[in-house]
Amino acid sequence: MGERDLQNAILLINKPSGLTSFETISGVKRILKLRKVGHSGTLDKFASGLLVVCTGWCTKLTRFFLDSDKRYEGIIRLGISTDTDDREGAVIAQNAVGQVRPEDIEYLTGIFSGVIRQTPPRYSALKIQGKRASDRVRSGESVDIKEREVTIFSLHLETSGDDSAVLSVKVHCSKGTYIRSLARDIGGKLGVGAHLEELRRIGSGRFSVDDSATLDEIQQYSEGKDVRKDFIRNPVDAFSDFGYMIVDESASDRIMNGAPFSRNDVIHCEAVDDKPYLILNEKKILIAIVDADIENWRITYINVFNAVNK
Repeated sequence: MGERDLQNAILLINKPSGLTSFETISGVKRILKLRKVGHSGTLDKFASGLLVVCTGWCTKLTRFFLDSDKRYEGIIRLGISTDTDDREGAVIAQNAVGQVRPEDIEYLTGIFSGVIRQTPPRYSALKIQGKRASDRVRSGESVDIKEREVTIFSLHLETSGDDSAVLSVKVHCSKGTYIRSLARDIGGKLGVGAHLEELRRIGSGRFSVDDSATLDEIQQYSEGKDVRKDFIRNPVDAFSDFGYMIVDESASDRIMNGAPFSRNDVIHCEAVDDKPYLILNEKKILIAIVDADIENWRITYINVFNAVNK
């Protein structure tokens, strides 16, 4: 147990509010003395919660986690609009807020569930011609951010008994969904404006924030201390919903160099519809990820991991 276990792994990090995702990842690099650390989707500075971080050769896997659905909980402040659509922006409008009725909640839940169109915030990491939208706005440029489709799998809104201007929100959504935009648009439909006051990512794909570790806990773990957190995932466990093939050792070196292999090289195969396949050696170590047409035996390499055993 300790630092070595974290060198080539998938780590579930609990980012605190007030720290940027970049600062959090820099902290992981510093603690583990690593150069290669990748993430699968950032969180805004004011937000907290789950960051899925990959280290070492596992950074090749970040692309798969970027596509994962996400789960959030947060607080929407009605009656105050900001230029960033969150609490950190400048106030651009204020309106009185009346009582939000049950029928309002039902209406909002209906129109913001399923496939919807939303415009990302002007202050966002969204790239416009290779440059972040937020950087263009800060430099005084006029930016045209187009609407796009996202999917809200489930949405739960609840009023606060003490404050009519507060809505709690729980949302399960597709990649690319901006909860800040959702808050802004909810305020727009109510006619009072709104911004996102608090946000916490509680899930990403198969991962839960309940299993994540803080930077302090990672520091303790790297020093060999007992940290009761299931925050380390090996790639095989992380992709347990993929299909997989176990190949004999004679094929492993060829596969790790991206060379073809045959059915005769496969010891065992488990297929999953519409999913890539993990290619494992006889020690159950991941050596490649492929797209495969098993019936016609067409194999297309997505990733090879020739550094796994080095």
